[in-house]
Amino acid sequence: MSKIELLLRSRLVRDTLSAILLKAEFLVLHEPDPDHCSTIVIIDFDECKSPETVRAHQARGVKIVVLASEADSLELDHHQIAPLSGVLTYGLSADAFVHSLRLVGSGERVFPRDLALGQKPQAPPPGAKPQPDSVHLSPREREVLSHVVKGHSNKAIARQLDMAEATVKVHLKSVLRKISVDNRTQAAIWALANLACLDPTQRGFG
Repeated sequence: MSKIELLLRSRLVRDTLSAILLKAEFLVLHEPDPDHCSTIVIIDFDECKSPETVRAHQARGVKIVVLASEADSLELDHHQIAPLSGVLTYGLSADAFVHSLRLVGSGERVFPRDLALGQKPQAPPPGAKPQPDSVHLSPREREVLSHVVKGHSNKAIARQLDMAEATVKVHLKSVLRKISVDNRTQAAIWALANLACLDPTQRGFG
């Protein structure tokens, strides 16, 4: 069972996240646990800007995750990002938040795409449809993406969908291009937040 230390100032946020994480079968703590180094620590945005605070967590051997608004997350420079295992934003769905922490627990580092690229998100041009309405995935691409969310390898996906592994790679590459992400981890997080909103029967995909 993964351990999460919720070291957040807001009681409302702590209680809300505690309920989500307990339901996902995490062990939730509200203070540092000095006896365990396998813990994920979730801290406020302001805390990660304190070198002393970050070093203290590093000395314990924990994985540090920052909870921030999307705007605040873009203020972090590469020196502040380096010791972190992830930056999660308030815009994530509950499922995406849990999935992100599972990825961190498995050794992945999870960051918003715009933060990774070092740029601020651009406003859509006038009249443009926002995501996910503007994304058109084929039913097969949606199937592949659903398996990516479950953490399946390309080989496992090929076996499940009865197709060649090379075909899975083609579909996945197309998905990454369409949803404008760089890797399957980001694709999984995007899918958890948006896939339910997409209509597989919509025309114009492919």
